[in-house]
Amino acid sequence: MFRDVGPIPNLLLPALFGVFVSVAVWWIQKQIRTILVRRKREQFFTRAGESILAKIPQKISLKETTAHSWSEPSKYEESKAAFESLGFHQTRTFVGSPQEWVVEFWLSSKPGLFAKIVDSKTRGVYSEVTVMNRDGVPISFENTEECELKHPEPYKWVHCGLITPAQLVERALQLSRPNDAMQMNLAECVNADERSANEYLAWRRSVGISADEVKRIFDRMKRRRSLEA
Repeated sequence: MFRDVGPIPNLLLPALFGVFVSVAVWWIQKQIRTILVRRKREQFFTRAGESILAKIPQKISLKETTAHSWSEPSKYEESKAAFESLGFHQTRTFVGSPQEWVVEFWLSSKPGLFAKIVDSKTRGVYSEVTVMNRDGVPISFENTEECELKHPEPYKWVHCGLITPAQLVERALQLSRPNDAMQMNLAECVNADERSANEYLAWRRSVGISADEVKRIFDRMKRRRSLEA
């Protein structure tokens, strides 16, 4: 049994009150610091989004180039061999100006279907397959990872992850309507791709780039660096 020691001596009350006040002040200061840090991070990401948005061109145009040194030659050769085996026909290579990304177009015998091998400074070499029915709305499937940015609805570029060109073709054919599509030539493919890119740029300028989007991009970059370390 515990022995009753009586009430806490009056001399201890000021000390206990002082401890309580100190803990309360510490907790409040911690919350304030947390809020300030969060606000600074929010401001940083907001300014970063504004900076990125300011660099987005008003319009891009695809200009033919006679030669290109692919940043990942082995990956390009793999994509090239895959599209050849799938019956696509290699055509010409274009540079997206002023962003300086490179795209090589591949035509298909299937109506409303074409492919591309893209070389981007941010994503390297990847493949893309586009389907377009007579409604004139191209939808592209690319073997890239999610970019962490918001997309307009309906979105015209679908990130499918690191899958093969053959799997991209399968995804595109699910939306293909052969009886409601036309055989496309190179000029039509280039125009469709250029138009889609410029429509996306116009949409992006109208909605901006949010702090949350920039934060997700930074987090993805940190995860990638940690995996590569």
